[in-house]
Amino acid sequence: MKISLPAIILVVLGILLLVGPWTFAPVCEVGGMYAKLASGSSLVMPCGWTARAEIGVGALAILAGLLLAFSKSAETKRVIGFFGIGLGILAFLFPLYITKMCGMAEHPCNLVTKPVLVILGVVIIAVACWVIYDAQEEMSP
Repeated sequence: MKISLPAIILVVLGILLLVGPWTFAPVCEVGGMYAKLASGSSLVMPCGWTARAEIGVGALAILAGLLLAFSKSAETKRVIGFFGIGLGILAFLFPLYITKMCGMAEHPCNLVTKPVLVILGVVIIAVACWVIYDAQEEMSP
C-alpha cells in the first residue's frame, strides 16, 4: 500500500501543532510567566489557552492525515481536503483572533509562537488544497 505524501505532511504538521507551543515555540506559560492578580494568585495568560486549543487542532490534523493515508475514494480525499482547510484556518485564527496571545510584544509567545502557528496554519491550507486538486484529478475522466 502506498501512502500519499500529503498524508505524511498532514501528520507531521499536526504533530508540530500539537507539541510546538510547549517545546520549540514555547508560550509564556512554559517559561513560568503568568498573569499576577492583586490577590497574589496567578492566571494562565491568553497564549496558554491558544496552546491548549492548538492541541485539539493538531490532533485533528493528525487524524485527517491518517484518514487520508488509508482512504481509497477520491470523494473521501476531497472531503478530507476541505476538512484540512478548516483546520488550517483555525490554526492561524486561534493566535490572531480567537484566544489571541499576550499583550506584550516582547513576550516569547508573540516573538516565536504566533509566527510559527500562523505559518503552520497556512501550510496546512496549502496541503489541503493540494489534496483537493489531486482528488479532482482522480475524479475527472
